[in-house]
Amino acid sequence: MSSAQYQRTIGATQNDTLDAIAYRVYANRSVEMLPKLIESNISYSPFAVLPAQALITLPNDNAAAAAPTIKLWD
Repeated sequence: MSSAQYQRTIGATQNDTLDAIAYRVYANRSVEMLPKLIESNISYSPFAVLPAQALITLPNDNAAAAAPTIKLWD
């Protein structure tokens, strides 16, 4: 089974927001990943502040898999 078949989730903390979760999980790519995070959790998009313990689905971050490798030796 490949890792692409698994859905990653995270539990929201008190006073959490989707953009705060995007920043914690994706760091410098949070601006790029926020629309995907909202799309993956459309039922929570009307909320400015998420309910505590809301289960948030994290979209796949394909940039990590597509990162170029560096060959140290020939």
